[in-house]
Amino acid sequence: MKGQAQGRKTSTYSPITESLYLKLKDPLGPYVNLSNSPASSEKKKKLHKRISFSSFSNTTCSDIQKLNNYLPIENNIVLLSLGNYSFKVGLINKYDYKLESLRVPQVEVIEPWKELGYSHPPYKNYDIIEECLFHCFSNFYKINLKDKDLFIPFSSINDTNDFSTLGDILFDTFQVQSVTFREPSFLSSLIILQNMAKERQEMQQGRDVLLYKDDQKDSSTNCDYGADESVGTGGEKDKGVLHVPRGKIVGGEPYPQECLSNLHDLNLYNFTAILVNVGSTKTTCTPVINGIPLPDLTSTYHIGGYDIDNQIFDEMKKNKNYQKDISMEAAKIAKEKRVFTPKSKEDCGYLSLLYNQTPKNYLVSPFQLHFNKISSSAVTSTEIFFSPCRLGNYLKTESYKQLHMYHVDRGFLLSGSPSWIPNSTIRESSPSWKGSLSSTLTENTLPCVIYDTIQRCPIDTRKELFENIYLTGGSSIIRGFRERLQNELYDFVKRKNFYSNVCINVHSVRRRMLQKYAIYSGAHLFLEMFDYQNYQITRADYLECGDSILERLSLQGKLLF
Repeated sequence: MKGQAQGRKTSTYSPITESLYLKLKDPLGPYVNLSNSPASSEKKKKLHKRISFSSFSNTTCSDIQKLNNYLPIENNIVLLSLGNYSFKVGLINKYDYKLESLRVPQVEVIEPWKELGYSHPPYKNYDIIEECLFHCFSNFYKINLKDKDLFIPFSSINDTNDFSTLGDILFDTFQVQSVTFREPSFLSSLIILQNMAKERQEMQQGRDVLLYKDDQKDSSTNCDYGADESVGTGGEKDKGVLHVPRGKIVGGEPYPQECLSNLHDLNLYNFTAILVNVGSTKTTCTPVINGIPLPDLTSTYHIGGYDIDNQIFDEMKKNKNYQKDISMEAAKIAKEKRVFTPKSKEDCGYLSLLYNQTPKNYLVSPFQLHFNKISSSAVTSTEIFFSPCRLGNYLKTESYKQLHMYHVDRGFLLSGSPSWIPNSTIRESSPSWKGSLSSTLTENTLPCVIYDTIQRCPIDTRKELFENIYLTGGSSIIRGFRERLQNELYDFVKRKNFYSNVCINVHSVRRRMLQKYAIYSGAHLFLEMFDYQNYQITRADYLECGDSILERLSLQGKLLF
């Protein structure tokens, strides 16, 4: 026996192959056996059509590229979220959307425009967006978009030209099969409502468990027969409450019943709130009344996460002697590790003096053990959302002008103003006009923009809107930001002497990653709940109707549900 064992040949595998299959942790089940692996042609035949990229929630982009020969991409929907900071990409299986347990992007390409040589985000420059898309899908997420189905969160507040231009890029340049656009605020509402439903369910389960334990304690004082009967009854009740099997929602169900049942389960039609999305270059405030987002009432505050990075970076350049790495990447690390928002302006003033006297260290490069020091910007960088004085000083800096360098023909949009102000008008204007423009921008802090947004809504919904303000976006997860916004908004309303007894509540999602990627996660949930084919615009429709089929999506209410 020993001789036979020694004479038997054992198959050897490369370290890349072994590490790849160890990462997968048996997502393929019986289709892949490392000890007795069949030929690649046989693997393709055995793989079920439900097995796709979305089945692998613990793999990297390189691992997904290595599995390209085994997994059919045509069975997936490409979920693409376009932003000024990053492009988020993921694949969702058409046949079973529940295969992906985590609703976070599979790949996030950060600042692709920088690698192409641009000094500022693309905003609405679709030439840069087209180059960034080609760069991402050619060098990072190596997937050919030809004949693929795309799902893109894109607001109907954009112009008709935006829809037609983006459609031309996708259908003509990349030759995609179909495209679906959805309202980002509606997608964020879905993930917020599901998170609220889970919290209510967990609270109810906790109450049931406590009641069951109390019943057990009370029944222990009774006779043995009564105790056994009560315990058995309580166990059955607990089993019925805690272990109810969840129904699996799969695409292909009848459209009307599916939509109504899913929306009623989430209690969407009773959802009235203000969604504050803190993006990279701007913050948007969108009202949602009875589950319907109102993008035409959306207010924009042109300050975002990049503006926080700029203030930290400017402080780095002033204190060069204490820094090992002076770059925007180091500023972003400082924002993630050290920046927090004080509860009030008085606390901010005290803490800024304290940080200037004793700067705090933070690790920049763990491989070389490089440390930077951060001073007052750790507490003052988020004051541009709340303090008119801080905002006015920041608007005068060169970093703000370089970051918010919009297209020459477009200019920039004032908060609450429906029209764009061209850059040429600003350059040729008088100093008095520039001063009034600066004062207008300075007075519109984030609490003021939220208040003005609520004031434009129907009067019978304002009280409920003040009570339900939800934060989304990457910079909204900064420590203390929610509490400070709630305090500043309460003080602002109190100074206005309006609704003196109003209750103001600013909420955040319990899972920080869902709050950071609320739009992407909501898009993933939308595809789990609804049938993609009911919303797609195919290439045949585009060739038949032209750009008009895309232009009709702008402000026509077709991006909701």
